[in-house]
Amino acid sequence: MRSSIGWIVMVVSGLLAASTPVVADEPLTVVMLGDSITKGARPGVAENETFAAVLQSRVAVADRQIVVINQGVGGETTAGALARFDAQIVPQQPQIVAIMYGTNDCYVDPGRTESRLSREEFRRNLDELVERVRALGAEPLLMTEPCYAKQSPANGLGEHGNVRLSKYMDVCREVAARRDVVLIDHFAGWTAALAAGEALEEWTTDGYHPNPRGHRDLADRLQRPLELALAERVGGPVNFRVELEEVLSHDDGKYLWYHPRATVYPSAAGDRVVPEPLITLQRHLHVSDHYDGLATMHRQAQGGWTEPRPEPALAWRKNAAGETVAVCDVTPGYHAPTGKVIALGAKILYDEAGNQLTAKPRSNEFAYAVYSPDAHGGHWSEWRIVELPETEAGYHLVTPGCAQWLVEPDGSLLVPLYHKGASGEAYSATVVHCTFDGTTLALAERGTTLELGEVRGLCEPSLARYRGRYYLTLRNDLRGYVTASDDGLHYASIRPWTFDDGGELGSYNTQQHWLAHSGGLFLVYTRRGANNDHIIRNRAPLFMAPIEPETLQVVRASEQIVIPERGGELGNFGATAISPAESWVTVGEGVWSDDARKRGAKGTVFIARVQWLSPNRLRGGSGPAAFVDAVPGGE
Repeated sequence: MRSSIGWIVMVVSGLLAASTPVVADEPLTVVMLGDSITKGARPGVAENETFAAVLQSRVAVADRQIVVINQGVGGETTAGALARFDAQIVPQQPQIVAIMYGTNDCYVDPGRTESRLSREEFRRNLDELVERVRALGAEPLLMTEPCYAKQSPANGLGEHGNVRLSKYMDVCREVAARRDVVLIDHFAGWTAALAAGEALEEWTTDGYHPNPRGHRDLADRLQRPLELALAERVGGPVNFRVELEEVLSHDDGKYLWYHPRATVYPSAAGDRVVPEPLITLQRHLHVSDHYDGLATMHRQAQGGWTEPRPEPALAWRKNAAGETVAVCDVTPGYHAPTGKVIALGAKILYDEAGNQLTAKPRSNEFAYAVYSPDAHGGHWSEWRIVELPETEAGYHLVTPGCAQWLVEPDGSLLVPLYHKGASGEAYSATVVHCTFDGTTLALAERGTTLELGEVRGLCEPSLARYRGRYYLTLRNDLRGYVTASDDGLHYASIRPWTFDDGGELGSYNTQQHWLAHSGGLFLVYTRRGANNDHIIRNRAPLFMAPIEPETLQVVRASEQIVIPERGGELGNFGATAISPAESWVTVGEGVWSDDARKRGAKGTVFIARVQWLSPNRLRGGSGPAAFVDAVPGGE
């Protein structure tokens, strides 16, 4: 049933820079924006011993000249940084701005009872600094401040400095996660050193200002992320190659394997924790939209995949009326805060012939199941339903089917739905905000209702977060649509997908999905005009191209095929980030005629392994959650 890898397709794709392009041979400018810890020079620390100066002597990117400008000001808070930003930072025309604040923001002066700036003010100011840096066409890097040594001056309330600083550094981490900014966590590094028995007094001049040894440590931690960020700016387009893997092939006239979608979660391997890929998929039973229960596949230690294994907890059920209750169009994702995998899908009802029953209220519902990994292979919960308001006519039928969804930095979920009332009107689309406690998924808030009165309306929405903004692509019978949002819930008016030359994209009556890389946001789609009129709804090949985030257009010149057409349709697919080095596009090949077979279709499940030639620095910008890192000791 399984086949070995069928062929390798090598593809290199161009991507227009997501920020201001760098002119060849011009120096690359890095600004270090911060307080006295960034300024560095003081008794015991010479100008050439600060971490900015150390990096000036070390950082090398493609033989380009690097200019590191130290813009540290003693005693400064984030409010001070904003006040001087236009006068002192903008004229430098930097490619990178590294931002490190918090020690002064959180400080309580003698005679006072509160910090100089509240945590909310600190959060707003960091947000604005990130926004201003990006408005320059530069890339921000956020840094936490190093922690205080055990023996260090107390604040005006007599508190040890880390008491408040630790809370403000949590805010810095939250802003970095929410805005998709690379974080260099000096506070965590120094705290770990302290816990390991290091005397941080020997790293500082006075318990909190770094001495030359402390500055070298800051430079050590910042150097690699800075070099990667600079390389991304000068390296031109984001390049990738595609390794195409045939996972299995099955075409017996009874069923095809459909809707394969992947995620990755941490799994114990001896004394280590390693990333474990998981694919969910279902049998298409050769009746339109008739699917069996959910099955799973796991990557084997020696390579290849296990055979699809039906999950008993996720099989068909009969309700009191004797109807078959099933869940299809499933998308799994890892929820890092709880260590669980969540599968979201559409609950549907079938009659004995496999026809969908949609007359009853809630015959289509928002379903989910939870996978709990453990040493014995893990276990799935049964399907559960997210309760939505029963009183609203527009939610007679509702489904998250085939949608890409996101885990937010606080552990909550943003899930795109499409829904309609009982009177046969077109579907609308909405993104909902949900909470998850490791067991129960619950509705917290609903966003904008997006509507289109064409044919069946808006279906199968998919969501991505890129550089702190949210992007939604939507299926319509006539064409695909796109919109964007600043908060993930409230969206601008939809617009048809077009190429950057103004021509219509040509994707229609099928889904589109996202892949996000720190260097750019990509759309994966099918379209007309590829010598593919013999394919149902032109649903093959699968294309991938970068989009212009500001104009919401696809860059035509950078379009590449990631899964080729060979007679079968490829419309029902998934796309997700797997690691900093790799993202996957997964699809099952629809074989509906002998003509498709003659052209080479075999009912194959494909993985297009998009292998980035520069690391993806987004932590979960595409796909539900953060990457899973291998760690020692089963921790």
